[in-house]
Amino acid sequence: MKDTIEVFVNNRKISVYRGMQVKHALIAYDQDVYKAASEGAVRVEDGNGFAVGLEGALTEGARIFVRSKV
Repeated sequence: MKDTIEVFVNNRKISVYRGMQVKHALIAYDQDVYKAASEGAVRVEDGNGFAVGLEGALTEGARIFVRSKV
C-alpha cells in the first residue's frame, strides 16, 4: 500500500499522506486558502456540493472545492 494518496483541491492534484485530513490538503494547496477556511471566510465542499469540515477524512481521488460564502 502506498503511503500517499492523491486528492484534488479546486481541480488541482495534491499528494498527501494517507490518514491526512481536509485541512492538510488545503495547507498543501495554499496556506492562505486554509487560513480563510479556518476563519470561516470560505466554504469547503466535496465533489457533490456538501459542506465538509476541516477535520474530515480524505480518500484516494477525493475532490474538494473552496467556495466564496455568498
